[in-house]
Amino acid sequence: MSNIKSISVNGSSFFEDDFSINFSEKLNCLMGGRGTGKSTLLLFILAALNSEAEKDSIVSNILKANLQNGTIRLLIADKEGKSYEIIKTFGDEPLVNTLPSKRNISMESLENIFECDIYPALRIEQIGLSSKDRLDLIDKRIRLEVNSIKSEIRNLRISLKQNAVSIRSENARVAQIKEQLLNFKTVEEDLRRQKEEKPDDIKQEEQKEFEKADINEKIRNSEKRYTTKIIEKLNETKNNIEAVNDEIQGFLKLNSDTKTFINTEIINKIKIEIEESLNKTLNDNSANINAIIKSLSKVEKLSEALKSVHQIQQSEFIKLKQKIDKHKEYFNKYNQLSKKVEEKQILEKDIIELEAKREKVKNQRFVLVKELNEKKKELFSQRKIIVNELNKELEGSIKITLTYGGITENYETHLRNSLKGSNLRYNAIIPYIIQNLSPDKFASTVHEKDVETLKNVIQIDEERSIAIINALHESEDIYEIESLYCEDLPEFFLKIDAKGEKDKKTKEYYKKSDELSTGQRCTTVLPIVFAVSDNPLLIDQPEDNLDNKYITDAIHKIIREQKEKRQLIFITHNPNIPVLSDSEQNVFLNYDDKKSKIEDLGTIINVKKSILSLLEGGKEAFDKRKELYGNNI
Repeated sequence: MSNIKSISVNGSSFFEDDFSINFSEKLNCLMGGRGTGKSTLLLFILAALNSEAEKDSIVSNILKANLQNGTIRLLIADKEGKSYEIIKTFGDEPLVNTLPSKRNISMESLENIFECDIYPALRIEQIGLSSKDRLDLIDKRIRLEVNSIKSEIRNLRISLKQNAVSIRSENARVAQIKEQLLNFKTVEEDLRRQKEEKPDDIKQEEQKEFEKADINEKIRNSEKRYTTKIIEKLNETKNNIEAVNDEIQGFLKLNSDTKTFINTEIINKIKIEIEESLNKTLNDNSANINAIIKSLSKVEKLSEALKSVHQIQQSEFIKLKQKIDKHKEYFNKYNQLSKKVEEKQILEKDIIELEAKREKVKNQRFVLVKELNEKKKELFSQRKIIVNELNKELEGSIKITLTYGGITENYETHLRNSLKGSNLRYNAIIPYIIQNLSPDKFASTVHEKDVETLKNVIQIDEERSIAIINALHESEDIYEIESLYCEDLPEFFLKIDAKGEKDKKTKEYYKKSDELSTGQRCTTVLPIVFAVSDNPLLIDQPEDNLDNKYITDAIHKIIREQKEKRQLIFITHNPNIPVLSDSEQNVFLNYDDKKSKIEDLGTIINVKKSILSLLEGGKEAFDKRKELYGNNI
């Protein structure tokens, strides 16, 4: 069973020198008057176990005010019984050593070995009010699985973002060419009419000779485009390989800057491995670049030769047009229209290629969206299993429900921002969209311009449906919405007894945690906190807003069960917690002479006087314990 063995604080401006507490593996209660440092100790432990904790301003301010230049030293044991020492100073990442070897390991490694559930003051109530906090609580039981699936979801969303950039880029190219094509609407008809207006005195041989020369000019243009594209592609490939080589050179430069390193044995092995593989790649790439340069040189020479041939052939075409000078105007116009027809055909061919490329990218998106949805459903299924387990364990006194993709604030924000400036009354529309269409379904409706679905599902007229689609179709916003991940929504319910109006009999019904009073809310959340894991559990004042009757009747029973399978460390002002739960280690703090000190510690019997004298209601707790358990202390 993993546990915190001890905490010691030295050089603190608040705690006395050599301040130290040894913890029991079962139940520990930290007690004392207000301002004696109980909550500070909990935040000290949090800062030592979580490298991100000090980013929280509350934790940072507590450390700055009460630790200053001092040191927190935490001894812990993992589930296999291996021990670790954690040393934490203000502003620095915790230092972790294995014991007894004193070998240093990273905080990341420790966080994968040792988990601890820590709830500062008011945290329990906050969980009852926050859907995201409730979800984090559920996820504690399957933390590794959740983190793994969420990592895959993040990667898929990144891929979808990149994919959207590609689609919109292809859309822009297609739109640009389509706009160009508007200038070529009538060229075929114009050319047909030009042929019909051929002067009667043009000889058939002249017409055929000109048309053949006109076709050959088109072929020359195709040859010119072909060689130009070949040269462009060769240069692009060469530049890409050179860019890779620049990246490799950067790695090798980094690899050479190792003179100040002290772990030379391992570093040199890394250095050799990198240099061998990267130098080989550099050599291969250099050979490829040289081959491309040689090929490029030959192609450019051949291209120049082709230009010379084209020039001769074009001059022959010009001579031909001069030879038929009498009908020069007709043939020039014919030639211009013929070129326009060719240019239109080239643009249409480009559109086909671009649309095929865009379709390929869209198909990739379809697969990515499908994979994203599968991961969302997989995570929901994992969570649903945990919710069912918890409901069974809670035996009906508390009920948990889980709604797929039910945390929709992010979805709502994106919809609101995307519809700004659309001249629609979107505040009334958005709730219907969220309620009836998931982000990807809504995006699909917009992509497909499915006016009927939008009109029927969100109950608006056709005009507004069209307006929504026109506002979002192929926009950056709709692709962003399509890749959104709405977290699953857990709701906590407390069973409430109430008298029926007619028969006056007691009836049972459930009330949501965010609709409960503060006390009822904590009553709902605490049992779930106890149930979700067997990690060491630290809570600042678990009795907050709970009445003594509930502690006497219920919580102490849960604590007695919990302490047999996990370590509990509670900060408390309520004697019922340590007394009724038979706390194994009880620590009383006192603030005196500007320092917090340990005034008393030990078992319930050892600290009986401190409980009676310092805690309100102390004698009542002892009397109740005697009544319940017959333990005369």
